Amino acid sequence: MTPSNKIYAPNVYLFAFHLCNPLESESNSPVEFGSLWQKCDEILQAKLAVSNKFNDSYFHKKDEPVGGRVNLIDKSKVNDRNSLDFGKEISVENQTIPVKGWALPMRIDDSYALGLQIRVPEKDKGNKTPVVDVSIFQQFNPGNCLLPDFVQSYFGQTLLITAGLSVEQNQAARDDSQFLKGLGKQCLENLISGDSRPDFCRQGELFGSPILEYGDINQPDNYCHVIIWFFNSPTTDDIWDETRYKDFMDLFLYRNKILRAYRDCRKLYLVIREEYKQIELDIDKTFKYLQRDRARQRQSKGAGLNEDELEYLANQMIELPPRAVNYARLLIDLQFRENTIAINVQNYTDKLNEISLDIKSSKKYNDSDADLSFLAAFSTQNCPRFQRQIQADLGYFKHGTGLLDKAMEAIRGVVAIEEAYRDAKLEVTIQAVGFGLGVAGVVAGGAPYLIKQDAPDRKFYWPLLTHVEIHPFVLVLLISLGAGGAVWFVLMFGVKIKQLLPKIKQQLPPFR
Repeated sequence: MTPSNKIYAPNVYLFAFHLCNPLESESNSPVEFGSLWQKCDEILQAKLAVSNKFNDSYFHKKDEPVGGRVNLIDKSKVNDRNSLDFGKEISVENQTIPVKGWALPMRIDDSYALGLQIRVPEKDKGNKTPVVDVSIFQQFNPGNCLLPDFVQSYFGQTLLITAGLSVEQNQAARDDSQFLKGLGKQCLENLISGDSRPDFCRQGELFGSPILEYGDINQPDNYCHVIIWFFNSPTTDDIWDETRYKDFMDLFLYRNKILRAYRDCRKLYLVIREEYKQIELDIDKTFKYLQRDRARQRQSKGAGLNEDELEYLANQMIELPPRAVNYARLLIDLQFRENTIAINVQNYTDKLNEISLDIKSSKKYNDSDADLSFLAAFSTQNCPRFQRQIQADLGYFKHGTGLLDKAMEAIRGVVAIEEAYRDAKLEVTIQAVGFGLGVAGVVAGGAPYLIKQDAPDRKFYWPLLTHVEIHPFVLVLLISLGAGGAVWFVLMFGVKIKQLLPKIKQQLPPFR
């Protein structure tokens, strides 16, 4: 009987995705053209120690082919192949095992995609390769070089592991529902060292073979997506070909774009929440400042705002508009990522439908072989939850824009009222002073007639200074100023009474 830890023709596929042609707002993102390819070269040279070097001379760099989906490999440099092939031999349990693989750089729409395969081939020199221990996965990922922490792709990545099962292992899986989960755990423990192993997520079936998924989607910062697919059906071998590989490349690209956008949304949520909280505090502080007891008392007496209060409001009118613009931009960023998720969810769903139709059209597979529910669960279960969360956040935070607008409108109203009040008060003062000056002029013109000029014995003296005579000119001036001041006082007193009358009426008991 084949031991439970032996597998046939193990494969590890790395699907990593990077951003090209970033927006201005993403100019600080790690999107250099060569970074993803440079990481691939480091994996091949420094980690896997293969002879082939993945350098710039092998693929188009400055003069990329046109199109939405293009292979960046320069075929003339790699023997007219679509990828850069490599290979070496390793020793496992006193067996010489061939290890082969290829690297494929692509551009898919606005993203760069790296496909990397490391495998033990099914046949070597015409002979079927022997089964190998799961510990061989240690040779495929030295130093965790295939994990996100090393690859550092902008959109993220997916690791797909495939391996063939023996007849005995298939029987064990039928007898024990936990057998494949245990075997998958062994594969994962040998592939990934340390504390970076993702947790088990779910188990299902795809193209007639059992498949397991690892990685907690609710931990975006430490998310590592790994799929282990055990081939135990000829149908799986038949369906899984170069066309399906390209389809999976697209699916994993859409998936990782969605997760990247959602991860950005959660970070934006924290920033917007803090800004929203600060806006509420500042607005409350502003209006509490205006509702202080002394301020209300002055306003009730018709005294208006003092200079400090008016200056404070003026500063708020200067500070709030830029904050409103910045807040609106944060909401726009959130909506932009919401649209990104919606677009890629649709792309993901369309690709699944395309795969299903293609499989069914061949007429040689049954409905279960074309069942893609394992892959569809992401778009039907996870993505709607992401979208609901973002819509809830937008619905809540949009009130912040209205709050800022109303606060600025209220402050403008207070300042406008204060300015109108001061203008009206100044106008009354000017009118009173003008009227007083007019009366003073009239009195000054008539005062000489009140003083008999031909009476030499009629003299006026200063109060308390009986020996100091008041000159007639000074006397006329004093009379005119006194008359003007008296008129000004009477007018201002009348204005004050007019202002107080409504408040006095409010305090009087109702007439019955």
